[in-house]
Amino acid sequence: MEQKVQYLYETQNGKYVRNIGFMRNERSLDKCTLVIQARQMDEVIGIQLRKETGEVYLAKWGERELEPEMEAEEYVLPSDIKYEKISRQDLSRLPRREWRIANNSFLLHGYHNYHHLLYIEENHQIWIGVPGIYHEKEKVAATAFGFTEFKRISDVEIVLEEEETNAFEDFGYWCRRIEEKREE
Repeated sequence: MEQKVQYLYETQNGKYVRNIGFMRNERSLDKCTLVIQARQMDEVIGIQLRKETGEVYLAKWGERELEPEMEAEEYVLPSDIKYEKISRQDLSRLPRREWRIANNSFLLHGYHNYHHLLYIEENHQIWIGVPGIYHEKEKVAATAFGFTEFKRISDVEIVLEEEETNAFEDFGYWCRRIEEKREE
């Protein structure tokens, strides 16, 4: 059986707004199973699936109509967000006063499990992301060590090796703001 997982995004005006969950596609010889796990999806009226060959599949709930001839929008990520996969040693490029983060127990745990960290520049802010899964127990630990936000990053934004991710859980990054990026 082949299995693929992709993040599910809310979009507005052709741009990704936020991650709301994930979709898992499991294929065997004679069937395909699509599992969608999402949060905060009020008033869903249906779903449209489009194959690369142009075929369209629709499912609808309620009386509202879906238009099969609607073209899929090309979604682009905001250009003011940059992601970079880094090693623990790369934390030395942070301001000296921030170097202590390299010994943060939560960061060390995530780095040990997934073999990388994430450097994020967003709206003139610098963040460090520790890979992990979203779970209430994990949230308590992350918050205790200063990593208060959870961001899900798609394959479009950063390429991960198999040992650097978790395709079976709600994978993402527990993030901590480092400083405001200075203009040069």
